[in-house]
Amino acid sequence: MFNNISLNQILDNTDTVNYRQLDFAKLFIWFLTDIQDMSECFMSDIIRCFKDTNLSIPNQTRLRSNLRGNKKDVTTGHSSVSFRLHRNALKKYRSEYANLLPSSLSPEEIIRKRLDVSNTPLLTAAEIENAYKMGQVYVALHCLENSVRNLIRKVLKETLGERWWEKAASSDMKRDLTNRKSREMRYAWLSSRGADELNYMDWGYLVTLIRKYPKEFESFIGSTKFAELKLEELENLRNTIAHNGILPDSEITRIELYFQDWYKQVSK
Repeated sequence: MFNNISLNQILDNTDTVNYRQLDFAKLFIWFLTDIQDMSECFMSDIIRCFKDTNLSIPNQTRLRSNLRGNKKDVTTGHSSVSFRLHRNALKKYRSEYANLLPSSLSPEEIIRKRLDVSNTPLLTAAEIENAYKMGQVYVALHCLENSVRNLIRKVLKETLGERWWEKAASSDMKRDLTNRKSREMRYAWLSSRGADELNYMDWGYLVTLIRKYPKEFESFIGSTKFAELKLEELENLRNTIAHNGILPDSEITRIELYFQDWYKQVSK
């Protein structure tokens, strides 16, 4: 995010007289994830920072144990052996090094500042951190879902022409479209789902449209059966997050792999 700032600049602005190796490690985690914009960092990344700054190399087993024990500030990333900082720790470092950081905030930071949930009643810091973590996973699912919609729109328009919706949609799809638009009219002060029909269709309907025209989609996504299974699985994971559930790291990894597969296949 602010990767024009060097680690040496950070240390030059740090009073390290009473710093322990744990303190340096937390500072390095902040530098790697917030300044260098890594989604998570590993022990090897932290040790590299010790080496780059000519500090004594810590015992990795002891340091890992100390980091895991510092639950107030440190949490795991997507992997159970990686590290990130809790929101409150990130705020502390950003405040401490505000003189080095750009004054302008990104749109994401502005939203987070306006919707500050760090002191939500009856929620622990770990529960709030999980909410942010699931929010980031939902970003990937949002992008993937809308990428699928755009592909369906492109393929069916090229295949069936401008009136592709009338030709391709089932009676159930058309009925749900009408009902959802009618419901929106009752809450006209709220934003609508989107500009066209596919924005009103759930994942199950997207799979139905792909299944209905397998030959037309195969050149883009290969085996439609395999793609259908992945999309159905992703819908279940999406629904877990949408209903405030928490996904384990193994399922986050599954989403990451499916996203990469989709990107590679459709970008060919």
